[in-house]
Amino acid sequence: MALHSLELKDSQLNTAKAPHCSFIGILGSESLSAIAVDNHDKLLALENWEYPHLPKSFEQAEREVRTILKQEPIFQLPFGQKHVALSHPNITLIPRRLFQHGKLPDYFHLVLPPGEYMYSYEELPEFDAYLVCATEKSQARLFSDFFPDARFRHNVTPVLRYVRKLAAVSEHTVFVNLRAKMAQIAVLERQNLLFFNTFHFSTPSDLLYYVLLAYDQFRLNPMQKPLTLAGNILKDSELYRILFRFVREVRFATPPVHIQLPPEMESLQAHCLTDLLCLKNS
Repeated sequence: MALHSLELKDSQLNTAKAPHCSFIGILGSESLSAIAVDNHDKLLALENWEYPHLPKSFEQAEREVRTILKQEPIFQLPFGQKHVALSHPNITLIPRRLFQHGKLPDYFHLVLPPGEYMYSYEELPEFDAYLVCATEKSQARLFSDFFPDARFRHNVTPVLRYVRKLAAVSEHTVFVNLRAKMAQIAVLERQNLLFFNTFHFSTPSDLLYYVLLAYDQFRLNPMQKPLTLAGNILKDSELYRILFRFVREVRFATPPVHIQLPPEMESLQAHCLTDLLCLKNS
């Protein structure tokens, strides 16, 4: 059963107010998250569900996620704008010089579990590359059914563009975005992307291993190079504590949009909404 881990709704958000607000959502293979903001970037609603059975097929969660999308009020309101993306680990970055439109399945040869996939790509001219996606057909179908007017895109694209802006002032940037038990890790030298990958983890030690692996691969000293975190991680969590033991400076990301959080969500920090807010700006 999906865990409804976060829920907030301002009484101002209703059918009359929604056309003047923006809906931002990510339909992930690990979680479903959504926020609503007004035209002054005040947070009016926040919802997050995490799925069981990770990292198995999305098809196992499809029926339950479909029920959430049908029944939860935030997905029924007539918002003036909608910004929606997919999230899953079946992605790869291909340099422009090597990219071939007609051979998308070849980029995942022997690395995908058995199943049916829909292949797509997005251009990232900032990195002279393409992001190629292999989305499970059950996840792609759900996305199309509930967000028929949304273009097919992955949450990583706006996140990488955001990280590139952060990296302009640093020699090296190590960045981690966390969605439930999935870590999206990027390493940049100035604005040049050196590394990006997605990892599922079960324990805080697993996450630490993947983060230190990124440092080690590029001979970066975690006692000298800071780590920037975004997503579902707070300072009092075990995830944060174990990273802080091995990385001298751990920072929380400053989102691209200054969001106004309501008093009842004081314990939530804006960095938790980074990938959603990146999507709003894309």
